[in-house]
Amino acid sequence: MKTAMKSALLALLFVPTLVQAIGINSMIEFSKNDEGRFVITNSEDYRQFIQVAIASIEIKDGKLVKHPYTRDNIDLWSLTVRPSKAVIDPGLQKDFKVTYNGKPSEREDRDKIFQVTFVPTPYFAEGEPAKKAVQIAIGFAPIFVVPAKTDQPLNYSLSFNSQHMQFSNNGNSYIRALLDSCPSSVKGDARESCSKVVYVLAGRNLEVTLTPEMKKASSMKVELSTHHLTYKKTVILERGKTVTSQ
Repeated sequence: MKTAMKSALLALLFVPTLVQAIGINSMIEFSKNDEGRFVITNSEDYRQFIQVAIASIEIKDGKLVKHPYTRDNIDLWSLTVRPSKAVIDPGLQKDFKVTYNGKPSEREDRDKIFQVTFVPTPYFAEGEPAKKAVQIAIGFAPIFVVPAKTDQPLNYSLSFNSQHMQFSNNGNSYIRALLDSCPSSVKGDARESCSKVVYVLAGRNLEVTLTPEMKKASSMKVELSTHHLTYKKTVILERGKTVTSQ
């Protein structure tokens, strides 16, 4: 019995624990003059080694298809992140600069989409004591969008039920959508329970989760806009009905 108890306790010491080891400024960024940045914060009490990975994204049949950057396709790379790896001390943050260098074959009338993954690993110098617990550090994989040079017309289909909204963006530009089911009397921070902002990538067929308050609504105001605000539209969406741009 004692042997079994010792074994159980020993096993418990080595059970991996999930740790949100870093923070990030945003899960989606849009380039300005072909540049942007992500800011990573070390929220742990030990130094962390951050490694960056990049994948280009295309959308097929409404779903994301990722193409990771590897040594075998280096000639196709059009996005760089500097630094590509870094050590961040406890409580500090680091800027990672993202730069887009377009290829001649890439269309300027369509958004370019990338995923930039930040993978943290505890960093202990030689002779420095490591934590006893085995931890699986959770990183982030935000989206980086290089918008089309000029906005493309809104082309969408919207519907919602008691659980979620179905949003299809059939155009070549991402759409920013403000979903608002708040009564006119609701102001300030209280609006967070009955409204939300989503970004729907070009070609994406997205199922948007609604807040508990939004699920109760019989109708919803949806404000749509493109990156440069060339195209804007406000629609009133009723539960169970579909609204399209056509």
